[in-house]
Amino acid sequence: MKVLALILARGGSKGIPKKNIQKIGKNSLLELTISHAKKSKLINKILVSTDLQEIKIKALKNGAEAPFLRPKKISDKNATTFQVVKHAINYLEKTEQYVPDIIVILQPTTPFRSKGIIDLSITKLRKNDYTSIVSVCNVKMHPSILFSKKNKYLIPLDKNFEKHTIRQKREKMYYPNGSIYTFWTTNLKKFNSIYGPKIGSIIIKKEELNLDIDTLFDLFVANATLKNWKIFQKKSKLN
Repeated sequence: MKVLALILARGGSKGIPKKNIQKIGKNSLLELTISHAKKSKLINKILVSTDLQEIKIKALKNGAEAPFLRPKKISDKNATTFQVVKHAINYLEKTEQYVPDIIVILQPTTPFRSKGIIDLSITKLRKNDYTSIVSVCNVKMHPSILFSKKNKYLIPLDKNFEKHTIRQKREKMYYPNGSIYTFWTTNLKKFNSIYGPKIGSIIIKKEELNLDIDTLFDLFVANATLKNWKIFQKKSKLN
């Protein structure tokens, strides 16, 4: 079975310039993600989709394929994941006559992944009736207790929000942590989506594995986590 790891690493970012090649410890976010893909026993092709020559060069140096630079029209903040994936697959089909059975999207901005999680997502997809598998984590800020703002007043999204103030009584909800999106390539044409109608999940409970880097502070937290978290856990009496 042909399994493609597709690493999405555009060059532009308002929060952190060239975010995808910023470093955590000794390695860049891109290098860490390529390394995760290489450790998979089921992935047999690794491709980086980027619009920046510098990222393309770094991808090639680290053993990934980067045969093109992404067009500008699908490289800004408004570009959808579906558009970027479809572009990559169309390119591979036209130039290499290669169409994967399964695609695994890995985002460099979620740099911490547990060992074996990529292959777990692939196996889970293959052995069940799912159209896709998404890594998710528990929602801390439940939508039932959120507010919007109109003029100078806060407006509750749920009129009965006071009934949801006890955390233990709220319905469990999840959101994608950005780490892994695994799906059948046929979803692109069949459903015009990467997900399809039957979305399975891998629930990531360890907080450090859910770090998603969007701001400079997030990058600081990631570096601090890499350097100190295991040491802190060993010393802490809470564990």
